[in-house]
Amino acid sequence: MSAHVTLRSLGAAGLVAALVAGCAASATPAPSATASPAASAATPAPSIAPETAGPATPSAPPTPEPPPTAVPVTPAPGGSWAAAGTLPDSMFSLVGVRLGEDGALAISGDALTVTRWDPATGAWRAAAPLNAERREFAAVTLADGRALVVGGVDTREPERWRSYSSAYVFDGSTERGTWTKVGLMGTARTAPATALLPDGRVLVAGGAFIDGSPWGAIDTDGVTLASVRRTPDGTTGTDGRILEDVAAPGIGRALATAEILDPATGSWTPTGSMHFARAGAAAVTLADGRVLVVGPGSLETGSFRAVMDPRVFWTAEVYDPATGGFTLVGRIPPIDREAIAADGVAVPATEPYSTSVGTLVALGDGGALLVGANDFWKYEASVTRSFRFDPATAEWTQVGPAYGSSADWSAGEATWAYTPGEDLAGAHAGILPGGQVLVAGGSTTDPKTGDWTASATARAWDPATGGWALLPSMPQGRQGGSTAVLGDGSILLVGGAWTEDGGDTAVRFVPAS
Repeated sequence: MSAHVTLRSLGAAGLVAALVAGCAASATPAPSATASPAASAATPAPSIAPETAGPATPSAPPTPEPPPTAVPVTPAPGGSWAAAGTLPDSMFSLVGVRLGEDGALAISGDALTVTRWDPATGAWRAAAPLNAERREFAAVTLADGRALVVGGVDTREPERWRSYSSAYVFDGSTERGTWTKVGLMGTARTAPATALLPDGRVLVAGGAFIDGSPWGAIDTDGVTLASVRRTPDGTTGTDGRILEDVAAPGIGRALATAEILDPATGSWTPTGSMHFARAGAAAVTLADGRVLVVGPGSLETGSFRAVMDPRVFWTAEVYDPATGGFTLVGRIPPIDREAIAADGVAVPATEPYSTSVGTLVALGDGGALLVGANDFWKYEASVTRSFRFDPATAEWTQVGPAYGSSADWSAGEATWAYTPGEDLAGAHAGILPGGQVLVAGGSTTDPKTGDWTASATARAWDPATGGWALLPSMPQGRQGGSTAVLGDGSILLVGGAWTEDGGDTAVRFVPAS
C-alpha cells in the first residue's frame, strides 16, 4: 500500500493556533513508538482494500449510488440576517468559537491577534493575545463557556519548526480576558481534531508531530522536481501534465494516538488510538455523546506535509467515551464520474492534487452532515459533495448532486465546464433550533465568463425530508471562516467576506421566534 502525502496550509480557516511564553522548551515531546495504554480498547479495523488511484478511486470501488435527479424542496424556516461587525484587517485567516452563551472569540491564523464579539453592541473588541506565534492549532468551546486552544506549531525559527504540546484556556470574565495554561499533552500535536465530551472533558485526536526544518530534505531517490511549459501547439509532454518547480516541504509524522483533557484538573490521559493516523481531520460530538472523526482534508498549498495512508480520505471513525475505543464506520462513497460527465464535466481518474474535508455538523438524530467536501485536481478539475452519516447503519450517503468543474486544454488554453448549481466548498453550516441545518455561502462561477464570486446564498437542509429551502440571502457573499451557534439559537458566521477597507466581516442569522 502506497503512502499518500497530504499538503496542509498554515493559517487554514478552522485550524488556527496560538503560542505561549516558555512553551517552546517543553513543546516537543516526541510521539511514542508504541500505542497509548488504552489503545487496545479500539475495535479491530475491518478489512479495507487500499486505493490505488487516490481518495476518489478505490482499487475495487462499489457501484456509487447516483445522486437524486431532483432536489426536494422543504418549507423555509423564517429568519433574517443582522450585521455582526468587522474584524481587524490582520485576521485574514481566523477561527471563531462561541464564548459564554452568546459571545464569540476570533483568533488570527498566527494567534497574534485575538478579538471578542459582544452581543450587546454587535461589535468586536480587542482581547488578550496569546504571547507568541502559533499556527495550525485546534480550538473548542468548553462546557463552562470558556475557549480552549490546543496544540499547533511554532514557526518562529525559520530553520526549525516544532509542534506544541501545550493547551491554553481563555476566560472572558474580564474586559480583555486572560489565557491560562492547562497542562501539557503527552505528545505534541499540530492540526489535531478536538471535540467536547458530554462530561466536559475534551478529546484531542491525531495531528502531526513536527520537529525540524520546514524545508528539510526528503527521500528523493528516483524523484525529479521538474517544470513543463506549454508549447504553442498546446502539448505538455509525454504524460500530459503541467508540472511546476516546487520546494519540497518538510515532513510531519502523522499521529493515530489520542488523549483526553480534564479542564477541571488540567490533567491529560491517553485513550484508545485511531485505526489510521490523521492530521487535519474534522471531529464533532454526536447526539449520543460519541465523537465522529472524518478525514483529513488538505489544501492546495502547504507549509508541511504529513505522510498518511490514502484510506484516511474516504474513511471515518467513531470514538466511544464509554469504552475509550475507536470504531471504523462506513466509507464515504466514491465520486460518480458518469453522473458528472452527463453535465459535461470530465473528472480525472487520477489521485486529486488536494482535498478539503468540509464542514461537519451533528444532527439531532445522532447522525451528522458533512458539507462541502472537495477534491481538487490542479489545472484540471474540482468536485464538491456533501454527505449524511446515518447512525443506525454507520453509512454515508450523498446529499444532493455533486458540483464539478473541469478544464479542456485541447486548444492550448483552458476552457472550463461547470455543472449546474453552486459550489459548497467553504460554506458555513450550523444547526437551527428546529433541527434543520443552515448552509450559507460557498462560491459560484459564471459558465460563460469563468468569473468567480463568493456566494451570498443561504439555504436550510431538513434532515427529516432531505429537502432544501432557500433562506434570505446574506448581505455579502462569503467563503471560508468559522461558524458559532450561540445560546439564543442564532448562528454567527465569522470571516470569509472581506470589505474594501481590508477588514473581514461577521454576520448573524436570527431565526424567527
